[in-house]
Amino acid sequence: ACGGDAGSRDAGGSGGTARRRGAARCAVPGRAASRFLDALADRLAVGAASVTAVLDPGCVVLGGEVGQAGGDVLAARVGERLARMSPLRTEVRASALGGGAVLRGALLTARDGAQDELFAPPAR
Repeated sequence: ACGGDAGSRDAGGSGGTARRRGAARCAVPGRAASRFLDALADRLAVGAASVTAVLDPGCVVLGGEVGQAGGDVLAARVGERLARMSPLRTEVRASALGGGAVLRGALLTARDGAQDELFAPPAR
């Protein structure tokens, strides 16, 4: 598991060595994890290519749990595929924020829209 197993201990009983080895495994994904990331990156790149063809955003952020779990490794893979699919230069970044941030942003946007609708001066 990423970050090491909390129950595993090294010879000194501190568990630090096992955690460091676990963190190293996360930085370099195994074969099954690599295949999964490749398949996910392929799918995300198709979606991002369709959006960038219309909007040309310059930067795509992998948000929520996907961006947080996949991190820079997934963002790099999506960026490579996106560069092959689209002539537009688009940077791909992973968000460090979880899904709660996405929901919070949607709620704040909805609230702002409702306030503008209710409290805006009447149009003449």
